[in-house]
Amino acid sequence: MESSVSTPHCSFVVYLNRDSALVPDFLKDVRSFFQKFPLSYELIFAVEKNASACSEILRPELKNAGPKETLVLLQNTKTRGRAESLRHALHKAQAPFVLVATVEMATPLGDLFKILQHLMTEPDVDICWGDRTSRKDSPFQYKREPRHRIEHTFNAITREKNRQPFKDPSCEIWGIKKTAWSDIGNSSPTHPWRGWYTAPYVQNLCRKLNKSVVEVPVYDSGATSPSYSLWKERLNLLTKGVF
Repeated sequence: MESSVSTPHCSFVVYLNRDSALVPDFLKDVRSFFQKFPLSYELIFAVEKNASACSEILRPELKNAGPKETLVLLQNTKTRGRAESLRHALHKAQAPFVLVATVEMATPLGDLFKILQHLMTEPDVDICWGDRTSRKDSPFQYKREPRHRIEHTFNAITREKNRQPFKDPSCEIWGIKKTAWSDIGNSSPTHPWRGWYTAPYVQNLCRKLNKSVVEVPVYDSGATSPSYSLWKERLNLLTKGVF
């Protein structure tokens, strides 16, 4: 289900599950932000199978999309989880530049726009990855939030195991050129991506395919989606990081 304009300049993919209370503010903030720029954009919402509250909020919005906005509602027919839902959404993106965003907006739209600018202006860059370790004003540095503590721990494990070139391998704020995603998507194993984090899958494929990556400092307030399960993702990251 979608409302559409001509091919947008950029696409954003967003996962929704228990996040219905956050959707109205997210839409309001995105629309307000893009009023400043002569860019059209696409918002692709990957909605979990039983997240009917999110779908009910989005369906009327499909009819209210502005002239610069394309809204797409992808309703899962089976429970996929965040990583696999976003993989599906990335395949559906129309724009030449695609960014992964979060509905709780722990990273502000201004930082996402910096990622978009790198993708638009640097012809040799395939992927732009967020780096929260380089923002000294970011709460991520202080490990006060439970999600931040988990991600700090597994950043260290991942860098050690893979001799990881990424400074912040657990960051879930990133953007990719559609051409690069086509290569990655076609090379991705057919089995589903498990858990919350897309980063382990995408970064592994980046290394295998020799994709060009630039890292950009981003802020992370620590705000966490109600859909995020600390114990489950700790186990998922442990499985990916150790085995």
